[in-house]
Amino acid sequence: MYEIPQASAEQLSFQQIGKYSEQLPNTMILAINERAEIIQCNSLFLKETGYTAADILLRSIQVITDSERFSNTETEGSAALEQFQQLSVEPFPLALNKASGDLLRVTCMPILNKAETGGNYMLLLLHSLEPLSGGSLVQQFGETMLSDDHIGVILLDRHTRSIIDINPLASQLLGFPKTSIMNEILMKFFANAPNEYALICQSLDEGIPVRNYPLTWIFEDRHTELLMDVGLLHSPPGGVAGAYIIFKDVTNLRSLEKQVLRSDRLAMIGQVAAGAAHEIRNPLTAIRGFVQIFRKTTIERGMNKEAEYTEIMLVELDRINELVNEFLMLSKPRKTMNEWVNVESVMREIMPIIASEGLLYGVTVSWTSEGQLPFVTADHEMLKQVYLNICKNGIEAMTQGGELTIKGYTAGEGKERSLVIDFTDTGPGILESIIDRIFDPFVTTKANGTGLGLSVCQRIMHDFGGSIRAVSTEIGSCFTVDLPY
Repeated sequence: MYEIPQASAEQLSFQQIGKYSEQLPNTMILAINERAEIIQCNSLFLKETGYTAADILLRSIQVITDSERFSNTETEGSAALEQFQQLSVEPFPLALNKASGDLLRVTCMPILNKAETGGNYMLLLLHSLEPLSGGSLVQQFGETMLSDDHIGVILLDRHTRSIIDINPLASQLLGFPKTSIMNEILMKFFANAPNEYALICQSLDEGIPVRNYPLTWIFEDRHTELLMDVGLLHSPPGGVAGAYIIFKDVTNLRSLEKQVLRSDRLAMIGQVAAGAAHEIRNPLTAIRGFVQIFRKTTIERGMNKEAEYTEIMLVELDRINELVNEFLMLSKPRKTMNEWVNVESVMREIMPIIASEGLLYGVTVSWTSEGQLPFVTADHEMLKQVYLNICKNGIEAMTQGGELTIKGYTAGEGKERSLVIDFTDTGPGILESIIDRIFDPFVTTKANGTGLGLSVCQRIMHDFGGSIRAVSTEIGSCFTVDLPY
């Protein structure tokens, strides 16, 4: 993974340069400390000179200029900058050495400032005496696209594979500030995505654009679903001079697609169940009746072994009947009675049930809430069913005992406000292979489970306008139930 070069506390706590960059968008800005070392710069400076942040940060300003004004650095302390300030109150001309070896002539305005951490630093506001080029590629692509807040954009040089420019959203995606990315080689930031980097290089070499390439970008355990486009920029003679890479965040769209597919599966199962339930239940009723007669007869005749067999048959018939009921729940959820529901009241009702269930497995159950929880619009009994089902799953997962922690709180603002209940257990967690399918029908980790309980819960929450999420934690798993309020 690429690392930002370490800098002094002055650089890391330095904020003023950002304000100047916003107020003076066409001004290159440098900041130097009392030893005439460069401690900060803005992205425009990197763009115009071709340096990377690693090339210049914490190095003497003489790296980029041969001006005699900076040649005398023997004076120690703040007197050095104060002396420099006295030498030039007015702007003065300055020649900068670009990374390519060419000269960039600018007018320099020095401004002495106090650092937040103590000491002095000087801002150098640099105005080019030539039109700001930004590179021919930037002109072709347009500053408008590079300032778009809804898509990520990277401008790439064909020959060096270096980043000529990048917009804020793409910088956030890569996980580094813009000044640490400018003019760096793209490969440094695609170390965890070698296939995608190879695809970009292939597009540049063969002159074939890429459209809507799906990829999952992982940064600090955060997964972002993206669509990547690689477009080509041509030089006047007709060759490929570079490329622009566009990232479109489709994480929410992918989540919606999964919900639609899951709903389709549930609807299909529901249709089958609704059509077959009547035909299944009639034979079950007859079979159960005859088995009960056999059981009574075997008991009366002292046929204990046969009586045990009939008892097993009755239990299995009841399991089939429960499965049919769950199918019907998916296809035809009972009519909901939406009303104002006090979730704390619901939790008080189910806590004795959950606590007694926990005792059977050696599990301690606790419930806490952050302040007074708001009322939500839902069906009291069905909401109780959801909470009970999740609690039961968590308790049964902890076969060696443990803790089930239930916590209620509010999140979001305005129209995004929601009441959140977290159910956290200390069990083995959810296998990575099934965590994305945990709410699908027939997906279960229980030996005797049907895999329909969580599907039913999700269906109920969807009807209430809420959602359920599941994640594995370091100590177990956590189910989060959201309800708007």
